[in-house]
Amino acid sequence: MCGFIGIISKDSDVVYDLYFALHTLQHRGQDGAGILTFNGNSFHLKKDVGLVDGVFDEDSMKGLKGKIGIAHVRYPTIGSDPHKNVQPFILHSPTDIGFCHNGNLVNYEELKDELETKFNYKMTSTSDGEVIMALFAEELKSISKGGEISADHIFSSLSNIEKKLNGGYSCLSILRDWGLVAYRDPFAIRPLILGSKIIDGKVVAYAVASESVALDALGFRVIKDLEPGEAIMVDKDMKYHSKIIAKGARRNCMFEWVYFARPDSVIENKGVYEVRLNLGEQLAEIWKKKGIKADVVVPVPDTSRTAALSFAEAIGLPYREGLLKNRYVGRTFIMPTQKRRELGVKIKLNPVIRELKDKRVILVDDSIVRGTTSKKIVQMVRDAGAREVHFVITCPPIKYPCFYAIDFASKRELIAAEKDVEGIRKEIGADTITYQEIDRLKTAIGLGDNLCTACITGEYPTKVSQEQIVNLGNARDKERAVKEPVMANIGI
Repeated sequence: MCGFIGIISKDSDVVYDLYFALHTLQHRGQDGAGILTFNGNSFHLKKDVGLVDGVFDEDSMKGLKGKIGIAHVRYPTIGSDPHKNVQPFILHSPTDIGFCHNGNLVNYEELKDELETKFNYKMTSTSDGEVIMALFAEELKSISKGGEISADHIFSSLSNIEKKLNGGYSCLSILRDWGLVAYRDPFAIRPLILGSKIIDGKVVAYAVASESVALDALGFRVIKDLEPGEAIMVDKDMKYHSKIIAKGARRNCMFEWVYFARPDSVIENKGVYEVRLNLGEQLAEIWKKKGIKADVVVPVPDTSRTAALSFAEAIGLPYREGLLKNRYVGRTFIMPTQKRRELGVKIKLNPVIRELKDKRVILVDDSIVRGTTSKKIVQMVRDAGAREVHFVITCPPIKYPCFYAIDFASKRELIAAEKDVEGIRKEIGADTITYQEIDRLKTAIGLGDNLCTACITGEYPTKVSQEQIVNLGNARDKERAVKEPVMANIGI
């Protein structure tokens, strides 16, 4: 679930716009950040592990010249080594290509083997993004036959590699002597949004990004979400090209609205804030049928605040901020290992005892994945003096692994894969637990069956073999087994 933005401008350098946009996308990845620009002659790249502010300073940004650029914040799924896998990547054959992406390939290993054996390609990372970039380069080399590259060559190359790729992904490239290229998988699983900046009635810049909030912050007007299997190109003369390179059925990731996207973003014309209000209202209808008495509704910050607000209004109870978040601690879900997530919870949240003591508390959260974080939060509220703790969840039980870039690739780590609702309740220590229903989830989002709900239903939009399920789960488990760094002097 990385985040990216690409900008091509008619008149001005883009580095500062890219930098500010990365701040709006920081929630999508905290593992690393990078900016790549092109000045008409050469690439300029700065990337490293860490948050955006830690990677870039004034001196480094002065060197990132160019009217076209792409920028990325990384969230680790395939390829957990941050030093090798921070994006963007660069290739120099058959032309200079810069690349970054958001997503995951189910058949990463097979395609990597093909590159290494058929093309003698030497991987520099363990990222499936590099695989996509290299396949595109090889296809472009074959189609252009070493000659001048045309727009048709670019679209044909993308169409050919789409036939090989199995997964959910949105991709962004700079092509020397051409411009900015972006494309989306045939099921539109991962988000990709196009915008333009207009001054005096003329388009002076185009941008594509993972979320509309990045475009809003820079004064770009949203044009559209790219269609399933659509590729777009803005050339160096600011001419816009578009083509459907692969046909598929729309299956947008439901987790974007439930958890991942910022509430002020709009995805597929569905406002994330509005959807979360809807999720709270739908969940309230389930709660009312239970007839349980409670005193106060408390969100687990930050993602659940919106749903908790509408939930409280619908059931007629006060909404209170009973858990306060340290704003300087990032999102624990996207931390790459369980030890880091558990440590993150301890330093991230603190109870407001006067709002919890002697109360029957309803805790609202967006999801339960592994259960360990939920267990610690329930215990934290009990330790603050709550008489009862009722846990309500805006997402149905997550029972199946995700192979499209959400960080639960192994069924072994999913509490709902092994336990029923009562078993989960006992495990996390709540008095009751109430989950969203899948039909109500779909109603809240408003896209009907045009959603990927594979992690809930086990119905994957692409073909995923049992062997791939096992291999991907084992690979992620192996990556998580890397020894944790020593963390000392952090004040806990």
